[in-house]
Amino acid sequence: MLRRGVSQIVLRGARGLAQAAEKEVKLPPQHGIAGRYAAALYMAAVKSDSLSKVESELGSVAQLMSESKDFSTFITDPSVPRNTKLDGLDAVLSKMGASEITKNFVGLLSANNRLVELGKIVSKFEEIAAEQRGEVKAMVTTAEGLSADEVEEIKRGLQPLLKPGQKLTLEEVVDPSIIGGVILALGDRYVDMSILARVKKLQQIVRDAV
Repeated sequence: MLRRGVSQIVLRGARGLAQAAEKEVKLPPQHGIAGRYAAALYMAAVKSDSLSKVESELGSVAQLMSESKDFSTFITDPSVPRNTKLDGLDAVLSKMGASEITKNFVGLLSANNRLVELGKIVSKFEEIAAEQRGEVKAMVTTAEGLSADEVEEIKRGLQPLLKPGQKLTLEEVVDPSIIGGVILALGDRYVDMSILARVKKLQQIVRDAV
């Protein structure tokens, strides 16, 4: 049986996301530099029928940035000349057989001096692509991990809250520092019912009372 409080958290924190038709290239307003660039690339990728390839290529770049501190620093360090960054990225993209649309996009970022935003843009692009596919991502953090039965119970609890055509993706995170309980994140919704959060709240109450 699901540990006490998890199902209630799931039901309180979950909200269905709006379904969008991918090929219509209709996106909600995107804010910030990363949002605007990611939206422009998404629309270009859909119109050129290369969304899957571009998404895969950007995923490879993001993975490389997360695995290689040197590569990430090379991209984000403002002291590295723009042309040097572009040459380096072009070499990496060519080696992975990247499409012209991805290469041209990186060139645009370089021309506009926005390569430092590449990591954020990739993350936003992946978020937009997932939303347009109707994917609703929930992240559940526990101290010890969930059993298969608990995962299925969470999914069943979330399913009635989704709109037609939406698909739930559940990501599990194990963080012993929360001690116990559950933290649920769904889109911009965040519910913290961990023991650590309750302890901190009690500590604050005590401090306010003194």
